[in-house]
Amino acid sequence: MRREKRSKKRGKSKNKEFMDAALDAFVRDQSLQKWNEVQGLKAGAEVDQKEAVKSSSEFFEKGSYREIWQRWWQDAVIETAHNNHEHLYAKIENAVRGAVLEERELRKQQPDSLLEDSHEYKEFIARQMNHLLHEAGGDIEEDI
Repeated sequence: MRREKRSKKRGKSKNKEFMDAALDAFVRDQSLQKWNEVQGLKAGAEVDQKEAVKSSSEFFEKGSYREIWQRWWQDAVIETAHNNHEHLYAKIENAVRGAVLEERELRKQQPDSLLEDSHEYKEFIARQMNHLLHEAGGDIEEDI
């Protein structure tokens, strides 16, 4: 009977570890997208970093959570533009992490609107699973 309890606990722990890892990976993915957006504006529109960061602050795609993202972007990226000691990507990642976690908490108050159920999150997980399956497929073919 003790074994059953242990395995259930380990199962829950593994699920939580997976969800935490998936959330961290989602934050990194969202951060990289914003980083690429800023870099694209700098190169394509030939603007400086400060202007590119300001131009990347709309977040229309976040819908009703847009204001959360804009606030985090303003506080963690735009307001710290003068601080060159911290790399821009780190500032972006801090803003994205804060916005994702705040959005996630707000969504928990609306059970039909969990972050994990959002189109953006599901799309990210699907892309990562396809990537893993593609890599695993190559390993399986090599073993045959």
